[in-house]
Amino acid sequence: MPFRVLLAWALVLGATSLASAQRVVVERFGGAQSARLRGLLIQSLEENGVEIVPEDEYRNALREAGLRSPREEDHFVALARLLRVSAFVDGRVSRVRRQWTLRVTVRNGADGTRLGASSWTGRNLAALRGVRRTGHTKLSEHLGVANAPPEAIAQTTETVADPNAAPWYAAGEEETPPPTETPEEPAPEGPSDPKGYAGVRIALLGGTLRRSMVTDVLVDSALRSPFEGGARMQEQRLYESAGLGHMELGFSFELFPDAFVDRPTIPWLGLAVQYRHSMLLDSQGPSCLPAQEPDPALVGDVGVSRGARCPNVDVVPVRTTQQEVYAGLRLEPNVGDDIRGPWLTFDAGYGLFQFVLDPDDLAQLERTTIVPPMDYRYVHLGGGIRYGLHPMFFVGAHFAYRVGLDVGVDAKRIWGADTGRPTGLLVGGELRHEMTWLADGVFAALTVEWFRFTTIFRGQTSCASGADCADYELWEPWPETDGVVDGGIRDPVDDDYLRLSLQIGWAYR
Repeated sequence: MPFRVLLAWALVLGATSLASAQRVVVERFGGAQSARLRGLLIQSLEENGVEIVPEDEYRNALREAGLRSPREEDHFVALARLLRVSAFVDGRVSRVRRQWTLRVTVRNGADGTRLGASSWTGRNLAALRGVRRTGHTKLSEHLGVANAPPEAIAQTTETVADPNAAPWYAAGEEETPPPTETPEEPAPEGPSDPKGYAGVRIALLGGTLRRSMVTDVLVDSALRSPFEGGARMQEQRLYESAGLGHMELGFSFELFPDAFVDRPTIPWLGLAVQYRHSMLLDSQGPSCLPAQEPDPALVGDVGVSRGARCPNVDVVPVRTTQQEVYAGLRLEPNVGDDIRGPWLTFDAGYGLFQFVLDPDDLAQLERTTIVPPMDYRYVHLGGGIRYGLHPMFFVGAHFAYRVGLDVGVDAKRIWGADTGRPTGLLVGGELRHEMTWLADGVFAALTVEWFRFTTIFRGQTSCASGADCADYELWEPWPETDGVVDGGIRDPVDDDYLRLSLQIGWAYR
């Protein structure tokens, strides 16, 4: 008889232990860093004996129940029967009055009602990672009163009754009352920000810029050896950067003022400023040796020979500076449901792009190699899209049209005083990484851009001595027939650039 009693007690204890083991569904969280915070909570629950339903099993149950996602209480009960679970856990990350909150809700599997919720708050997203340490502790009260539907319990447990136990009416114990619902915590007041709008973004820029400009010109044969007039000669003017080009350094600054208020209405409207400057940029060209210059007497002019300014060297260094400034209005709405977007961008502003070669140094070059300084001023109109493949990885593309305002005084002096406005295009792609593993708000972006300025040069060149240009002066005149320029640059000039840049920045949310 004692052996039978011990065996019965062992079976009862085993069944009780099985019944107390919990299976729980942890649904996908919403908001910034939702996947990572969900993973930390799952680790906390599993380390404390809670069995988490695998993703594949949960998706199969949704298909079997004919659901895309559970919304009604009956949906949760049906899924709980199929999965034999006692609770569903859901979470969302939001920002309220500059404070980040992770709110986790527990729903009962037996009837689909909400049992309660717990929250984690902090000044930044990193503070919410405390869910790894305290997740099970704060949810244990709600999980402790969760139950699986009766049909699911019957499938997983089979209680063995003790034949010698007293009947329930003789045990003198009251029936255990059903678990009472824990009142749900009130939702935090104020707007939430699951889309991740930033108030300020600052970044350091570094990279390379490669230039390619080639055009054909028609010159008077009287100005080229053997200095015989009466014909037009075609020559080429070009500037080609070596390799990937020269180094660039700069910074960018973006400000979205409405993102700082408690109840923002247009947090996607802001200002953007960028600046870049060339580093280690060096240009050089062949010297205009005195022997290469025509004798002024041969062409009917009297004056100081141009050969007096030609150095007795083969190569002349040319001081070169490239810089770019842009300031404008930026619209960056997030048209998606969370931080991944897609994000749309619209830009409108004023830009200045200079590729300046010192005119005094240019005057010492062989005429066939002279490329003028360019001082492009333009209105920038652009747009783009960015999408998150993951809350930490984004890909994007952007494009722009540039309405040219001017090409610069020196460019007109050297290639045509009646030159009109340039036009421009830009196309680019971006890969961005939110480096939240390093610190909240830190990001890195790799950008590839191609842009072009197109200019139609017209008119006569200018000379250092004034309107009366002698052939041996600073800039040679284009050929003319009956007072009309029929030489020089006849086709539009395309000035192409390829930029590779890396941004390391910080966004304050």
